[in-house]
Amino acid sequence: MDKSHNKIISDIETDKNVVSVKAPFRLFKDRKRRYIRLEISEPIEYAVLKDQSGGFWPQGNGPTYHGGILNLSAGGVLIISNDPADEGSIVVLKMTLQEIEVLDNVIGMVKRTEHSGGEWLIGVEFITKEFLQDSFSKAELDIIMPDLTSFDARLQDILARYIYNERISATGKQ
Repeated sequence: MDKSHNKIISDIETDKNVVSVKAPFRLFKDRKRRYIRLEISEPIEYAVLKDQSGGFWPQGNGPTYHGGILNLSAGGVLIISNDPADEGSIVVLKMTLQEIEVLDNVIGMVKRTEHSGGEWLIGVEFITKEFLQDSFSKAELDIIMPDLTSFDARLQDILARYIYNERISATGKQ
């Protein structure tokens, strides 16, 4: 896995076909995607919450794997890992961004897996807690860990803190 780190993260939702960015980013946008994908190399950990064979770990303590982020968008993440993941599994993600922000308990569904050169490419779509109502029984929802969050909600929190910190540093006020 590539160990380099990009230090700035920016997601832009757009329906335009032309996007300009400043180096060092390589962003990808095509007509099939709703979100721009940011190529980034950061560590990620994913634990199985519910798999396709009926395994269920309501406290997020299911089989846990490590990998690296290849690209990230507001809609999902592409992971490279030495371990496979089953398509359709619900996973709980923990990722570190910019070596300072930790996004923990982000829920996603494995949408695709592909074996490539001894490693696995795993495409995970971020899902909301509301989506879980379609994937889990009422009894399962009652015992599932309460601090699961969607990527959008967590990202909004990080951006709000970042903007607040930028305002404080710009004005010199606390």
